Parts: sequence; C-alpha cells; structure tokens
Amino acid sequence: MSNIIIYVSSRNNYDMLSGEVLKNIDTEGFEFINVDDKSSPEEIEKGKKICQENDIVFLENEVRGVQHATNTLIRYIKKNRPECKWIVCFQHDVYPITGDFFTRISKLIDDGKLDEFGTLGFNRIDMGKHTKHAFQDWQSGNEPLGCVGLAHLSIYDTTKRWLQPTRNRWLLDNKDWRKPFSVEITAWTAIGINVDLWWDYIEPTDEYHFHLWAPDVSMQFLDNNFHNVVLPDLYIMNRQELKENYGIDVNSAHGSKEGNEYHFGHYYPSHEAWEKRWGWEYDSPPTIPLVKESYKGTLIEEFINHDTHSGPLKTFDLGEY
Repeated sequence: MSNIIIYVSSRNNYDMLSGEVLKNIDTEGFEFINVDDKSSPEEIEKGKKICQENDIVFLENEVRGVQHATNTLIRYIKKNRPECKWIVCFQHDVYPITGDFFTRISKLIDDGKLDEFGTLGFNRIDMGKHTKHAFQDWQSGNEPLGCVGLAHLSIYDTTKRWLQPTRNRWLLDNKDWRKPFSVEITAWTAIGINVDLWWDYIEPTDEYHFHLWAPDVSMQFLDNNFHNVVLPDLYIMNRQELKENYGIDVNSAHGSKEGNEYHFGHYYPSHEAWEKRWGWEYDSPPTIPLVKESYKGTLIEEFINHDTHSGPLKTFDLGEY
C-alpha cells in the first residue's frame, strides 16, 4: 500500500474536499495527501482542520501553481515516503468508479510495468454532458470509450482534439484504442505521475497556476522521449456540476478566463507561458508544424507526423492487472 499516494491540490475549496472528495474516493488503504495552493488564511485553517480530523497530511505549496504543488509533494515523498513510486492527482469533482482502481495500478507498479512512462491516464466518463450514454453503458457491464486523452499535436481541428467517440466516431472502429496506448496529452482531471521521472526531468514553473499545468507536464515527458500511457479499462467519473453546490464555476477554464483567480488563478498568462516554452500557440494548431524541426528525434515530432485516425502511435502489452 506504499507505492502510490493519492493527492489533491486545493485552493479555497475545502468545503468540496470534505463534502465530495473524501466521500467519493475509496483510497483502498493507500495514503491520501492534500497540498494547499496558496489559499486564503481562513481556508488554510479550515483545510488543516479537515485534514487533521481525517488523518491526512496537509502540505503548503512552496510556490504558486499546481506544478509546484506537485513538486512540493514529490519533495516530501523523496524525504518521507521513499517507497512511493507514483502519485495519482484528482480534481475535486473526479473520482474512480472501477473497483480496486488503485490496487490494480499498484500491481502494475510492483511488476515494473509502469517504470518508463511519464504520466498515466484513464477512461473519463460523465453523467451525459460530454460522453453521452457512456455511464449507462458502463453500468450495464459494457466497456465504453468516454474521453481518453487529447490529440494536441496530430489533430488540428480544435473541436476534434479530444479523443472521445462523441467527437470522433472513428475511435470505435479500431480496437487498439481499448488497449493501453500512448497519448499526446493525458486527460488531466485525474492523472498519474511517475515520481522518479518527474524528479529527474520535469521543470516546474509558477507561470501556470491551474490552467495548462498538466498538458505542459505531458509535453515535457514527450520532449524527453517518455510516453504518457492511457489505461482505458480504468474508469473515472467527472461530475463538473458538483462544483455549483460550492459556488465554484462548473468549467474551470471558463472561470479562470473570466477572472476567478480565487479558485483557479490566471488564464491568459498561462497561454503566454505555453507559447514561450513550446514555440506554438496552445489553441492555434497550425502554428505547431512551424516549430517541428526544434523537436527532431523526440516523441513530440513523432506525434506531429502521426495520423491519429489510423490508431494510436503505440500500444503496450501490460499483461493482467
């Protein structure tokens, strides 16, 4: 039970931590840690009280933003939890619905099957807003494809970049999308992160607060030739509508864009930071090929050249788990 730590980065949303996260996530005996991302003094006190009552480690972010919150946690792990090999980060409106979710990941870790992957993604479904009838299909015992990642580098139509059948029906025609596969950007509502590879390769920045923090991490791993892998048979539920009960914008990107820094931090500076770091505009795919030569010999180049309509860039046989 020590090779995974479950984690959330909280910012002025501790009522949701106690009202949703701690009720919805079955930790299966794995440790849960909270990292505060520069909340207000009142919220910090509330968060400390909730964590104390639930025997949860409460850490305060060293620097602003979820990348640094993750780095704060991994620094703590390196010093205090050396057996931990992966962390799984959840947004507050997301939780696993597959039985033995963490135990199955733990087996893969123990078997050394995840050592060379940077991030871990899952099969995200919702109550119908984006993935339509996927949840009902799952309840019926089927294994539907919900949303399994973002084709940021290989699909230039911004309405088609999400890898989900409700936007791209052709995903249903190729069974390789149901195997563990390499993805450009992990769907970040819940994301597993390789502790050792983060420590050795990721350069966190405070230029991303919440928006784009995880896509940047996926891209850093690709730039260092580490695949981000999706496990389509592990399902998570994303219930954005829960945030309404706590006075939080349902869509975090829209809330950030409209100036809700209290919960999400800035929006437009994140896009400026992305372009400065990667050389292309996040929401303008035609600018990507212009810098392709800068990424020669990397997985970024491979994905730019890949025809995603033909199937995943690569699939992996991880055996039984």
